[in-house]
Amino acid sequence: MKYGIVGHLCLDVIHLPDGSEVQSYGGIFFSLASLANIVDDDDLIYPVFGVGEVDYDEFIERVRYYRNVFVDGIFKFPGLTNRVHLFYQDRKERTECSVHIAKPIGFDKIRYLIDVGVDGIFINMISGFDVELGTLKKLRENYRCYIHFDVHSMTLGVDEKNIRYRVRLRDWREWFENVDTVQMNEFESKSIGEPGWSDDELAEEVLKLGVKAMVITRANLGATVYYFDNGPKRADLKAYDVEVVDPTGCGDVFGSAFFYKFSKTKNPIASTDFANFVAGLNATIPGSTQIDKLKELVKR
Repeated sequence: MKYGIVGHLCLDVIHLPDGSEVQSYGGIFFSLASLANIVDDDDLIYPVFGVGEVDYDEFIERVRYYRNVFVDGIFKFPGLTNRVHLFYQDRKERTECSVHIAKPIGFDKIRYLIDVGVDGIFINMISGFDVELGTLKKLRENYRCYIHFDVHSMTLGVDEKNIRYRVRLRDWREWFENVDTVQMNEFESKSIGEPGWSDDELAEEVLKLGVKAMVITRANLGATVYYFDNGPKRADLKAYDVEVVDPTGCGDVFGSAFFYKFSKTKNPIASTDFANFVAGLNATIPGSTQIDKLKELVKR
């Protein structure tokens, strides 16, 4: 199969609760690298995102390590790649400071995925400004393939000090009716729909839009998947027991694993369980510096 990945790249500076610091590629790189390590041998990956000109050559050299990844859709833009400082209070909550957020990725760039004929596209809203609604609608109108959508930072605003803060996602219905499966974490879900809605109430409305599965990730508590099977259904899946080193990127890795497994099986429960498994393995790795260990860890 051919897979497309869309979202913003970040250069992460991770400040862990114990006072230590890790620097590594972040954002869409977690999704790209994890997908490259878990797909079948004959699967191919086509990423579409920009890299600041200062970082471009070094980054392309890093990605060329993956023989199943084509770099033609990775483009260069003037200036710096988004720098993100992540300050962890614990394994679930963090404060995020984003500098140099890139411009939205336009349809002129995403059209590349239509040209190569991908079977599925994972859109990960890393910054929350990765793709505009009009671009998603145009993609859906011009090309029918499986689309997995991670809400990610769409429920975060940016203040004058570049610190992210929680906001409500007002036009969620328009976004979700143009995708097949959707992902969010337990905090993001509270900023979607009407204030006070339970996750069950939100899921009921989301599934009415034609979404095949809605997943809410819950860190060490696992994940909940809602899907339609002769009526709306809910399944709660436990997280795998691992020794957490760094939770950064686990949602991005979860998304890639779910996207991959659902594209093969169309089974929401099996896909969520597999995503829990791979995301748990990612939590045992510091930043993205050793993410290629996933290839062997997943096989065990």
